[in-house]
Amino acid sequence: MPKKKTDKLSLKKVAYLILAVVLGKLLGLIAFELLSLLVVKLSENDNVSVEYSQMFGPIYSPLSAEFFWIFILVGMIGGFFLGLSWWRIVYVEHRHFRKWRKKDNLILKS
Repeated sequence: MPKKKTDKLSLKKVAYLILAVVLGKLLGLIAFELLSLLVVKLSENDNVSVEYSQMFGPIYSPLSAEFFWIFILVGMIGGFFLGLSWWRIVYVEHRHFRKWRKKDNLILKS
């Protein structure tokens, strides 16, 4: 079975995947920080003292560094697979939300 020409690695696909991985990493960092805030809020509600541990230089967190790396790695792996699936949807299958555009045109015409 012949390969499609979009199956090859191109500069566009590599950039798309790298940006998806960076997005996943940022979302993992946001999830980690939201979890840290939740832990602090629940601890303060129960009148439990929160101990911050130093992770990287001036960065302090009530959670351990293992949680940080787990969230970052899961975000990066998820971003990679999200980038692959969206590459297939947008550039291979050419699904550009055509159904939504048809609905908008019908609404405008009536």
